[in-house]
Amino acid sequence: MSSTENKIISKPLNGAANIVANEFLVVEPGTAEAPVAIPAEGKVLVHLSVWEANKAELTARAQAGELGVYLNPEDNPEQLQGDVRVLKLIAFNFPVFKYGQGYSGAVLLRTRYGFTGDIRAFGDIWRDQFFFLARCGFTQFDIKEGKSLEDALNAFADFTIPYQTSADGSLPIFNRRAAAGA
Repeated sequence: MSSTENKIISKPLNGAANIVANEFLVVEPGTAEAPVAIPAEGKVLVHLSVWEANKAELTARAQAGELGVYLNPEDNPEQLQGDVRVLKLIAFNFPVFKYGQGYSGAVLLRTRYGFTGDIRAFGDIWRDQFFFLARCGFTQFDIKEGKSLEDALNAFADFTIPYQTSADGSLPIFNRRAAAGA
């Protein structure tokens, strides 16, 4: 079992999955009494509330690919619709396995708002979710420490032909058959 420390899986839409360095540090939002101190250097992921409160100061960093925004399950990805041309990375936190809001959030960002950057899943994501997360438009997967990155890579091959349409752009089986004249 390999260490997931400072490593994530990158899988471009309809591309091959690879293990790559994790260059981003997740910065917790803090509280109203003690707001977060965003590191001046290095790549960071900040919570949506921090982005909204400091957008003017953070926009140049976001455009340079040095800053991304993450959402928790209770956050609304529609708040980022005006920022999809600025941001290069948007992430969804899955604090526990049962939260699925990130799936629909990724589809919304890809299909309705035209987001072309990376979408990252992090937190409590499991092997059996990777294929479906990728179908929804996720391109990065930051799995928990102690999980096997190699096993996670194999998860993308668990299903070979999708049945339904999705945000990844691959044709489902019924469209392939229609195109082939079957």
